[in-house]
Amino acid sequence: MYFDPAIFKHPAVEYIPLYPETLALDPYWTEKSSQRVSLYVFQDQEALAEELRHLGLDPATQVNFAQDLALLTLGYQVNYAYYRGYTTLLLGNPLPGGYHLSRITRRYFYKDRIHFALYSGKAEKLAWADIAFKSL
Repeated sequence: MYFDPAIFKHPAVEYIPLYPETLALDPYWTEKSSQRVSLYVFQDQEALAEELRHLGLDPATQVNFAQDLALLTLGYQVNYAYYRGYTTLLLGNPLPGGYHLSRITRRYFYKDRIHFALYSGKAEKLAWADIAFKSL
């Protein structure tokens, strides 16, 4: 993975790779013309199931939130995640009209607030989410 200095402000060795694991991926979920890129971060099953129902997706996906966080992206697929300090940088590929649900480990997070930022391959910030991190 090439570390674009427009996205990564520190040397690569200072970032912890988080290895997103795909739970669900549908490139044909909605019309491509009506899709904008969105990012959601979940720390509990109830919030995840509620948002999936709201979007008309199957809320049956189970995540072990004692170990992981769930990421839901609309219009983009997350392939890479890197954590440093208060920020998690997410990179991937466009998925117009689709959605991607993945999980990442929560064991490296140690700050009380975390900023998640989704970037395009052209270093454009597409979406972001801030969470008050709940340590377990």
